[in-house]
Amino acid sequence: MVARPLTARGLGRGGAVVACVFLALAPVARADSPGGDVAATALFDEGRRLMAAHNYVDACPKLAESNRLAPSGGTLLNLADCYEHAGQTASAWAAWKDAAARANAAGKTQAEKMALDRAAALEPKLARLTVAVAPESDVPGLEIKRDGVTLGRAEYSVPIPVDPGTHLVEARAPKKKALSAQIDVASNQLDARVTVALSDEVVAAALWTAPPAVTPGPASRTGPTERPPSGGGGGTQRTLAWVALGAGVVGVAVGSIFGLEAKSNNDEALQPQNCRTSAYCTPRGLSLTSDAQSDATASTLAFVIGGVALATGAVLWLTAPSDGSVHVAPAVGLSYGGAVIAGAF
Repeated sequence: MVARPLTARGLGRGGAVVACVFLALAPVARADSPGGDVAATALFDEGRRLMAAHNYVDACPKLAESNRLAPSGGTLLNLADCYEHAGQTASAWAAWKDAAARANAAGKTQAEKMALDRAAALEPKLARLTVAVAPESDVPGLEIKRDGVTLGRAEYSVPIPVDPGTHLVEARAPKKKALSAQIDVASNQLDARVTVALSDEVVAAALWTAPPAVTPGPASRTGPTERPPSGGGGGTQRTLAWVALGAGVVGVAVGSIFGLEAKSNNDEALQPQNCRTSAYCTPRGLSLTSDAQSDATASTLAFVIGGVALATGAVLWLTAPSDGSVHVAPAVGLSYGGAVIAGAF
């Protein structure tokens, strides 16, 4: 078991009073794993050390992980105060609210009042972000994420408190193009808004011209049928094969370039100075993650189109007829690619 009371050193305003009020707040929870208590204690101590040095940006993630491993009232209060000092007003407000609920469950009336007072003091400073959905995009299967967390439908069009800074909004739905947008929210900003408007997935129609119908004339009834000149269809198809093979090589090359760029951006995003944990990234880390996702999508699409073009070129070359006419048109969508081949052989 891990007990971590809040000390006066960790609070900027009324620290000694807060420490005394919450010293006995909430029973300590056991960590999920045998080594969880040890890790939680080490993280708590390191977080407290960083707070004492006024390094709140590095201290808050450690306290948050400590509280996840072994929840306790003392850790939660230190975390709330850390968030407040770091300027993460929404996170601090939510932590104070959580502490108040914990105090209420433990029957600590004075502690509950104090936590609610701290939360109320932050409410005028909260920034809010509204994520709205255009009517034509509100379709079955729609999924919207804010900073990697899926939003419930009840959150749509509601101004939700968020920490000041850059936030990433992502949306996807069946047969729609995915959306990824970043928005900067200033302190105390109440009108930050992102409207999700997804366009339809574009699918190119496979169009080809059928060979003209031949109506037998009088001569065909009385004499032998005249054969068309040979060799034209095969030569045309082989030319198309070379064009398709060339396009395939270009597609694979473009896919490789985007793939390397996606890996580079992802590796940089995972650096400690960009994303300290999977749940906490700086604006730079969020930007790099978004760029990596876009590059990865482009790489996949280029590889698919390139592969289809190479396969189409090979088929055209190997099946080139000695006679007839051939018509080829691409059929490409966001998640697939192909070609339609038609003709008379």
